[in-house]
Amino acid sequence: MSSFTARAFVLAVSLNASVPALAQPPSPVLSLPEPSRDPLGIDPARDPILQLAQSQASEDAFRAVVGAAVRRHPATQEGAAAGAEANAVLAEARERRLPSIDLSVSSYHVLTREFSNDQNNIVERSRPDQRTDALLNVSQTIYDFGASEARVASAGARLRAASAETEATADRVALSAVGAWYDVFAARALVTVTEGFVTNQEELRNAVAERIRQGVSAEGDTARVESYLASSQTRLARFRRVLADAEARYTELIGAPPPAILERAPVAQLPGFTRDAAALAAMSVPAARSAQAIADSARQEAKAAKRDRYPQISAGIDAGRYGVFETEKDYDVRGRLTLRQRLFGGTEARVAQAEARVTQADARASRVREEAARDASIAWSDVQALQQQLKALEASYVASRRSRDVLLERFLNSRGDIFDVVQADASYFETATAFIQSLSELDAARYVLLSRTGGLLDALTIDPAAVGGQSE
Repeated sequence: MSSFTARAFVLAVSLNASVPALAQPPSPVLSLPEPSRDPLGIDPARDPILQLAQSQASEDAFRAVVGAAVRRHPATQEGAAAGAEANAVLAEARERRLPSIDLSVSSYHVLTREFSNDQNNIVERSRPDQRTDALLNVSQTIYDFGASEARVASAGARLRAASAETEATADRVALSAVGAWYDVFAARALVTVTEGFVTNQEELRNAVAERIRQGVSAEGDTARVESYLASSQTRLARFRRVLADAEARYTELIGAPPPAILERAPVAQLPGFTRDAAALAAMSVPAARSAQAIADSARQEAKAAKRDRYPQISAGIDAGRYGVFETEKDYDVRGRLTLRQRLFGGTEARVAQAEARVTQADARASRVREEAARDASIAWSDVQALQQQLKALEASYVASRRSRDVLLERFLNSRGDIFDVVQADASYFETATAFIQSLSELDAARYVLLSRTGGLLDALTIDPAAVGGQSE
């Protein structure tokens, strides 16, 4: 980016001492526009900074990158594993309603023994030296007052909670990936613009030094220029640090470094939300559904604990084959009917614990819903405020650019002070960077609103079932 202030100084010097103009570095891809000889005739539609709001990357490419980031992220894989565990717990609860079968085979061989000829050890003396027995036990719970069904329902609710939590995790990862994309895009734009601005300040310093050497300017002007330059270099260092952090975060989330050219992400398409509609939609986001499912699971567990206080009736068959290899047909088969009632042993305490967990889970579900509604309301307000802010900054940017160009024209016609031009240039630069930051913040805020209202994964065409959640 060429420095209009430096060129102004060079022009002033050349008029007085015929000093040749300084060579200008090549312009970067993104730069503040050159001064116009007709400031009031500036066309905002052709401004490179304002054009950032009109350009965007391919939606398909953007969705592919974010979708791949969600699928590969360890948090998503962790959530999918938790869902698989919950599914296995449900299968176990269902199988507990089926008969249980135990088969055991035992064999012994007497190494040595000796008994006296006494009637009290007839049984011991009559045992064979070796024997192999096979036992079969089949048990089936006939009636337990619904405790088993309650545990199945509890496990099912836990599975729904795990699926919803996995979906919430995918939503968070997707939102983080979108944020990382915007962070890199905005930081690169800010670094590029600031690098050009620093180059301008360095050229200005050289031009002032030349004027001082020729006796046109006072030596005190150097301090003012150095102050402007130091401020610009500080800003550049900060933006470079922000860029390094953003690129590292992008690499961690996406799984690859950002490409050399990263365009602005596609603008999220928002439904026609009001604040209340956004808060209402937030009631069914994955985090709220997960919390409610956990509360449902706790309620079923409490129900099962209460049913455990009642008698349980079970039936079974016990069959034994004795001396499998030593005898021909020594066996017996017995039918069994059991009524079991547990008294004391902390039963009531377990029920009280379960009921307390229900109260806790219900309170947590209510808290999560209220927080989700609050976050959605804030996200909606952020979008509205940032839209107004961006509109105001756009007008301010155009006005700052025109003001800069007007002051430059005055200076070139010997009717102004160069430091007025420098201050106008700095003000214009500040407005440009504020516009870039506000544009990025608004774009990210739209995706945040989608996330807070449960529509982010759908907008990114990410199937919840593909990442361990529940399909719609």
